[in-house]
Parts: sequence; structure tokens; C-alpha cells
Amino acid sequence: MKYISELMESINRCLLPKLAKYFDESQTHKEFDIRNENLRHNFQLLEQCLGDLDILKTKEVSAIIAALLILYKELTCDCSWNNEDTQEYSKKLNIYFELLCGLRLDNILHQRSNFNVQEIYDTSLDMLHRKLSYENFKKYPGQVEVYCSIVKDLRKYKVSLNPQNVFPASLLLIDDYINANKSKGLICCLSILRCLEYKHFKGGNYYEVVYKSLMKVSIEKDADITKLTHACLLELCRIFPSDIKDARLKEIYSEILDQLYTESNLYRKAECFKFTKNIIEFHKVSCVIKNNFKNIINDSLDNCTNEAVAEILLPHTLQCLEEWLKYCWPIWKLSSDYKMISALLKVLLTSKDSEIATHIQKLLITLICLCKTDEQKQIIANLDKANEIQNTEFNLRIEAIKQEINV
Repeated sequence: MKYISELMESINRCLLPKLAKYFDESQTHKEFDIRNENLRHNFQLLEQCLGDLDILKTKEVSAIIAALLILYKELTCDCSWNNEDTQEYSKKLNIYFELLCGLRLDNILHQRSNFNVQEIYDTSLDMLHRKLSYENFKKYPGQVEVYCSIVKDLRKYKVSLNPQNVFPASLLLIDDYINANKSKGLICCLSILRCLEYKHFKGGNYYEVVYKSLMKVSIEKDADITKLTHACLLELCRIFPSDIKDARLKEIYSEILDQLYTESNLYRKAECFKFTKNIIEFHKVSCVIKNNFKNIINDSLDNCTNEAVAEILLPHTLQCLEEWLKYCWPIWKLSSDYKMISALLKVLLTSKDSEIATHIQKLLITLICLCKTDEQKQIIANLDKANEIQNTEFNLRIEAIKQEINV
């Protein structure tokens, strides 16, 4: 036990110590310099401790390997507190471990071996989460990077997953006010969710904890954060149990439509349209309950008569409308929704992209075919007036539409 305690202490001395201030509160931290200045001496002590211990016959082997794995990843990460020397020490540690155990530290979780890989993985996360608490996670930037590194490759590991053991640090990062931390947390969350099925949540409703964190961050205005949040929510929708899935989709759909209605940033709005299309794929005919969808589409199409706006927004607006029509076409009526045809025709007139124009034509044909016969005749009669517009390409597009309507 004495040797094991000394070994674990020598590993700890090679790690970054707890910072006096949060990482984001200062550009410099004296703890980084102190660790790097003492690393050579502390690493020599670590080598000596490893040499004095028969690691393969030690009962605490999983805890030792977990601690060594954390040290290796902290020394390896491309961060401001590391340098060429720390990279060299990480290589030495990997080589030394391979000599002792016949395996490399950098892929210890990726393969079956005589070691208990599940136990090493669980212990690693437990060690990390002891430090990455709500009060202290910003004082352990190295451990944050290690956590992110471990979670990033989750799909490749030969382990089973427990949401309550793997999620906490990612949710802390997501809830932070700094976008860099939010992004790290969302990337980790996405990696975790892609490895999970509903069966992993049996015996609890931890998916609700994840859902609340994601919905809280879904209002963030940064387009990249928005994109990551939407990806996580879509993975969560895949996992939701059937008894609550419809209610959660209803909430998500309502929230994203509210955001589309008020959002002014075109790039974020484009991300919201892409997400809405995906939610419609999940929610299907239940989307009919929100009638403001049509107004949102009309407003977006009106804005897309501007070429610069259309370049960013139009493809996603059209794809979203097309998906909505697959399931919600029965509630589209010419008498109340004629503005949609008008808006599509305006965009068709101004569009210079042939692929986009073809997409608009198909949507117009679909909408016209949804009308009653007398309504279709009325529309065709109005389309005949398009010849008055001195635009050959537009006139050809209108003729192509008329050819598809059999009245």
C-alpha cells in the first residue's frame, strides 16, 4: 500500500495543480510555470515508483492505469500550459507503460486485454469528476481537456456506458457562460448521445436532465453553438421513450418556431430552418398544431427576394417547407394561404440559381395541385399574365409549371 500511495502521489505531482483563480480570469497562471519547472524532477520520481512496483500483480491496477491515462492525456493536449518538454514526457510515459504492461496508454481503452477496461474507464471518469465539480471545474483546465479527450473517442471503446457517470462534466461546460466551454460541453454531449440508446437510461430519467440543459442553451445567439445544440437535441429525440417523445417534440417544435419568428441573424436563422426540417421529420403530422409556421415561411421567402439573403437562407427555407408539406398539406388552403404562392413566385422571378428555381417550381406545382379545380383554373389564368413581365427565363419557368397542371 505504501508503494501504491507513493505512486499515486508522484502521478499527482506531475499533473497541473488546482489554480488559485478560474482559468478564464487571467491570461497567466503561476501554477503552469511551477508545474513545468518541477516536471523533470517529479517525472523521475514517477519512473522510480513504477520501477519499484509490479503493476501487473497489484490489486489496484485499474486505479493506477486510470491515473496514468489521465496524466498522459494532460501532458499530450495542445494547450497553453504544455510545451515541447511535456510532449516528450508523454511519449516517455507511453513507452514506459508499454514496457511494463505490453500495451500503450494511448489505446488502453480501445482493445480487449488482461486488464479490466471497463473498470479503468469508470475509474478515470470518477477521478475526473471529483475535481470537475460546479465550484472547481474552471480551476482544473487540464482535467477538462482530459475529459473532453476521453469522451471524444467514446465510440471506439470496449466499454458499456452509464449516463450518470459520463454526462456531468459536459453539462457543467454547457451551462457555463463562456462560449468556448459551451462548445466543448456540446461536443462531448453529442459524442455521448451518439453512443446511447434508451436502454441506457432505464432505471432513471437522466435524459430529462440533459434535455433541460440543452433547451436552456438553445436560445444562445452564436450560430456554432446553435448548430451543436440542435445536433444534440436531434440525438436526444432519437432516444426519448415513446410515452414522452411526443410532448418533448411539441415543446421543441414550438420553441424553434418562436426563435425563427424573432431571429435576425441570417446564419443562425438558416441553422434554425435546418433544425426545424429535422424536427418535422420526427414530429410529422403533429406539426399541424402550430399555424404560425406558414407565416414564418412567407416572411422568409419575402426576405429572400434579396440576393444576399437568398444565398444564405433560401435553400433551407425551401427544404423546410417541402418537409412540412409531406405531412401537413391538408391544412394548406388557397383562401387563407395564397400569400405562400405569391411569395414563391416573387423568389422564382429573382432567383438566378437554376437548381433553386427548379425546387421552387416543384413546390408551386405541389401547392397548386392541392387547390380545388376551380382554384387551379384561376391560378393558371393569373399565370398567363406572366408574359407581361419582360423576363424570358421567368416566363419559361411559368410555362413549365403550367404544363404540369392538368385542368
